[in-house]
Amino acid sequence: MDYSKHTSKNFNNMKRNDMNNTQDNTPQTGMKSTHDTTSQTGMKNDTQHNLTEVHNIIIVDESGSMCGLEAATTSGINSTLETIRLAQKKYSGTQRHFVTLVTFDSPGAKGQSMRTIIDDCHIDKVRNYYNYSPYGGTPLYDAVGTTLSRIHNKIKNNPNATGIVTIITDGYENSSTEWDAKALKTLIEQLKDEGWTFSYMGSDHNIDEVTMVLSIENAIEFSHDECGTANTWAREESAKMAYYDKLNSSDYTSMTHEQRREARKSMNRNYYSQRVTPDRINNLKPNEIFVFGTDTHGKHSNWSARYAVSHFGAQPGVAEGLQGQSYALPIASHDIRLTELSIKRFVAFAQAHPHLQFYVPMVGCGAAGLTPETIAPLFKECILLENVMMPQAFWNTLGLKISV
Repeated sequence: MDYSKHTSKNFNNMKRNDMNNTQDNTPQTGMKSTHDTTSQTGMKNDTQHNLTEVHNIIIVDESGSMCGLEAATTSGINSTLETIRLAQKKYSGTQRHFVTLVTFDSPGAKGQSMRTIIDDCHIDKVRNYYNYSPYGGTPLYDAVGTTLSRIHNKIKNNPNATGIVTIITDGYENSSTEWDAKALKTLIEQLKDEGWTFSYMGSDHNIDEVTMVLSIENAIEFSHDECGTANTWAREESAKMAYYDKLNSSDYTSMTHEQRREARKSMNRNYYSQRVTPDRINNLKPNEIFVFGTDTHGKHSNWSARYAVSHFGAQPGVAEGLQGQSYALPIASHDIRLTELSIKRFVAFAQAHPHLQFYVPMVGCGAAGLTPETIAPLFKECILLENVMMPQAFWNTLGLKISV
């Protein structure tokens, strides 16, 4: 099973770093984005010349049906920008990150159906965004087609440049005038063949139908509420950082341009890793860990705990932590606070051991008598950890439908 490292952050703690930006609708343009590899001294920088230019394109539905999701959407956009800032800082030796942010609705009070808030600007020049105000219809095809063709024309002759496209919408296309599904699908397939990556986050419509029409393999369906919206952005952040990790790997950086393009095509196909714990686990690879619930005394009396003892090296009497290829998680049904603290320690452990892959079953939902509605929110921070699998019932409670 695939695994990519991820550096986590708390997506609930976003701060408004630039309050003066709240009324500024001027597109941020910043640095040139294609072939300029000249340093400030005027000398060509050979190291910079071979950097991967990552053009992060974020296209957000701002139609009226998104009303009520303003706070979660704004926070998600800004948290994603922060993820890109982190990647630029962490991988400055191998990557240059640019951002395009586009919002769309039908023409009306705002005077235009598509607004380019950030126009292919280097992430170091990008400010946070706070002017999200849903209104009108859904010209999805026009927003996506116009934006992609414009950025593609800017970078198509640069073999070091690629695009990673994020689309979020809660409804069907209903008001485009310049692009139709056939033309947009043709463009997307061309860009995928050039090594671009696409993800689609959707709610309140048939996600499979739309992504099939547009030829987008990577999709998340989220519940049409603050919880689902916030968590789908977190899932996207996790996938983005895993993608950047792969671009930074020595395997990738040592490739020819053609090999890199083929590698990115594979990255697109596997952008959203399968994060659902199987109903039954019979065998584990050397880096895989079975997480099981137990009581605070480590009696290991429930089924999953006994299974961990007999198959994966769990030790009776040890109430918490790594044991062989298992991790004991004490569940105190009489005191949810104690359970919450043990889960926090598990999250910290998983984050500190990115080379291990953890399978969380329905812990707490058997003999302990808890429900997914009670315990799944305690695992919310695991959304940001690509090395943690969770049961489908937990994902559903968190407002996400994960394809398996």
